Amino acid sequence: MGQSWEPIFPRALSCAVLLLLLVAVLSRGRRCSIAKILRQYRAVIFHEIQNLRNLTGSYRSGRAGPACRSDKDQKILLSIYNISMSLREVGAGTPQGPEELAVWRVARNTNFVLRENCRKISKSPARTGAAPARRGAAARRRKRLREIGRKAERLATCWEKLNALHAPRQAPWDS
Repeated sequence: MGQSWEPIFPRALSCAVLLLLLVAVLSRGRRCSIAKILRQYRAVIFHEIQNLRNLTGSYRSGRAGPACRSDKDQKILLSIYNISMSLREVGAGTPQGPEELAVWRVARNTNFVLRENCRKISKSPARTGAAPARRGAAARRRKRLREIGRKAERLATCWEKLNALHAPRQAPWDS
């Protein structure tokens, strides 16, 4: 009648260890390769964002809006993804000018880099805005360019923050 706990304990222990290993492996898959992302950002996306900022004159706007308030890589990457997808929505349609082509390139390359180097990146729920007022073509284009410029500034701010978090630290005497 006296049943021994000896055979059950090792089985429970091995199951717990396997479960912990499985959780560790699965959670690791959700991380992004920040080094690869930043390498591709510096090589391509940085220059495309600068081009977009130049085309829209957003350097002078000074009203980029809130962007990347977190110091956590995953939250900054999610902000970058969301802003680039929002930028793509603003520039949707057939590229009609250099600004729209620049928007398309920035959004496409950002999306590609994040999807290539992150296992899981998803867009937060979309915000719906009010229906746009009917205006003349020139006024709509100016408004659209201002919106593209603000989003380009926010995107640049997030990329710069991520880049700064991973920049090699120099001692004051090395400068």
